[in-house]
Amino acid sequence: MKINVLRNLVIPWVLLFILALGGAVTAGVHFHILAKDHPAYFISIGLGILLSLVSNINTLNTAGIWITHSLPSSLRTNSWPWITSAIKATCWAGLAALIGQLSFVPLFWQAFVIPAVFTVALFVVIWRLMGPILTWSSSMTFSRMAAGMMSLPVFALVPLTAIFLGQTIVTAYFSSRPELVIMAPQTTAVAMTKSAPETKVIAKVILPPVIEKRVETLQALAESGQSCHDDSKLIQANLDPKSHEDIVFWAIKAVRCADMKAVVALPRLVTLMTSHPSTKVRVAAIQAMPHFGTENLKRMAYLLYKRLNEKNPPEVIKAAALVLSRLGEEERKSASHRLQTLLDSQVAGTVAAEVLVNSLKQEELVAEYVVQNLAGPVEARERAVQMICQLSPKSRAFAEPLVDQVVASVKTGSESDPAMIALDCMGKSGLQAIQKEVLENQKLERSVAARALSEMSVKESPGVLETASHCASDKNDQVRQYCSQSLGKMGASALPKILDLLKSNDTNLKDAGKIALGSMNDPLAKPELEKIRADNSGWMANQRKLQIAKAVDTALIKIDNEIQK
Repeated sequence: MKINVLRNLVIPWVLLFILALGGAVTAGVHFHILAKDHPAYFISIGLGILLSLVSNINTLNTAGIWITHSLPSSLRTNSWPWITSAIKATCWAGLAALIGQLSFVPLFWQAFVIPAVFTVALFVVIWRLMGPILTWSSSMTFSRMAAGMMSLPVFALVPLTAIFLGQTIVTAYFSSRPELVIMAPQTTAVAMTKSAPETKVIAKVILPPVIEKRVETLQALAESGQSCHDDSKLIQANLDPKSHEDIVFWAIKAVRCADMKAVVALPRLVTLMTSHPSTKVRVAAIQAMPHFGTENLKRMAYLLYKRLNEKNPPEVIKAAALVLSRLGEEERKSASHRLQTLLDSQVAGTVAAEVLVNSLKQEELVAEYVVQNLAGPVEARERAVQMICQLSPKSRAFAEPLVDQVVASVKTGSESDPAMIALDCMGKSGLQAIQKEVLENQKLERSVAARALSEMSVKESPGVLETASHCASDKNDQVRQYCSQSLGKMGASALPKILDLLKSNDTNLKDAGKIALGSMNDPLAKPELEKIRADNSGWMANQRKLQIAKAVDTALIKIDNEIQK
């Protein structure tokens, strides 16, 4: 039986190529599954290869001695023109792939031109190589076996090319729509965040059974909301400075429901206030004292005054001052005087200022201290800086002429830097002082000033836009990074400047634009960002535009996540 051997050998591999390529593209585009990562895809490819080999064996067996009958007679005398055609087809495919790597070439080339060129080149190569292989094998003793063995490397190109082109088309598709690449996994991440919010894990201290049982008993009495007069002796017995911290704490809390007499309870509370090593217990003892009446408490006011010194923890100082502030005008004045002397304390100065302003209503004492010490020695200036946020906006105005001294106190520029907290409290004047340092650094290193600017509230400050966009192009990597973050925090108003950075030919400036977008969290910018993404994506977008689209998509995801919280 005389058949066209070459055609019959190639047709099964054509069918395999079509199915393999179609499967890869369908899985990627419609199901967001990369076929190369799915075992079922390779099982199907393997089965297709097996069926194609069986078909080829059947074709060779049927052809018999007529294995070269259907080939052109010229091929039997000179195989080189066919081989030359295969080489040329390979070169055209390689050229198409190289052109696709150029940054100005649109994505259309990756998605359509390369697959088309590779497909044509593949079967030209197979056809042009199989002709000489069949010719050579026909002159061998075991011609059919030789033809089968020599054709294996050639036909192996079919599944390999199908996998490569499938991945190329799917990658091009997702590149044309950058929102699909990131949104799928991101949506899962958001869902996980909502269903399992982050919580702080605090290790529970395991108490001995005897202590734990007593703590539970006292806690139940304190939180019952009912009279526990019958348990007064139990509560009184546990008001012992030598007892465990938790036992004493809950015993103090239970004093209210026990209706203990002042003559019994107050001395024990005073002992705990002065002798117990636990700050929590000492504070609880002070806070329980007002329950026994103002007159009884006035008799031991001097003991509370003694707590107002830097040897005591800030919590104890604050608790004692709050109790004294309720006793009367004379006690308030005495407490104010003592706290005023503590303003010079490195340990207790801040809490003294807090109590003077919020509880004793002596804000003018703190304001006067701040103004006097901002221009003083370093230690005094740092204490004054930490007190600025205790003042009301009206009183902070007195410190504005000395804002440069606050700037000079900035150490790291981080959010937790005390001077940064003070500058943020000073509002517009603090922001302007940092802007000045970024542009013409006098008191801070430029990188520290840039970081300080990135930590401040800049969104509603149009004047920051020019400052941030200017230093986002700085030669210093750290300055550029922090200023880019400030630019991103500006929100929608900064988008034109950010887009200029992304379009730059300078890699550093492109990175600055990406950092800015990564810091953006302005819902008002979402429509414009979506427009920019659309303008820089699609089949006709090149690599430069696609980079912009991907960077913009990162900002959109962040905005969407914040909206969903």
